[in-house]
Amino acid sequence: MNIKSKVMTIANALVKQGVSRSAAMVRAWITVKLRRMEVRAVGVTHGNRQKLLERLTRYSAEDITVTLRREKNNTHDHNAIQIVAGVRSKGSAVIGYINRELAAALAPLLDKGATIASRFNVVVGGERGYNYGLALEITV
Repeated sequence: MNIKSKVMTIANALVKQGVSRSAAMVRAWITVKLRRMEVRAVGVTHGNRQKLLERLTRYSAEDITVTLRREKNNTHDHNAIQIVAGVRSKGSAVIGYINRELAAALAPLLDKGATIASRFNVVVGGERGYNYGLALEITV
């Protein structure tokens, strides 16, 4: 998928969600032109995700992979994109989600078969009683 197709796919999806055409085009161009952005996972305090994040701190970054996976049947957000973290030879689990605004821009690309690369950066927090979080890098 070329850059113009990505921009138009994102912009059209944002317009369908009520964003003005001009604002949608600006957001789409920014998303595509940035190409590489660092994002933080949301929803990391749900269920057992804090324990899973704590376990990730035991492994080196080279052993951890993150994958983005669409969750079309999510009742809270029809653009939901899961962040699945895996450890080499240990398995994988949903560790959180891409934030709602960015997911609205990226979901149409994933639905059309575009590849969005993701890379584990770091598990943050955990000190002095703070919750753990996950930082990852995505490339559109």
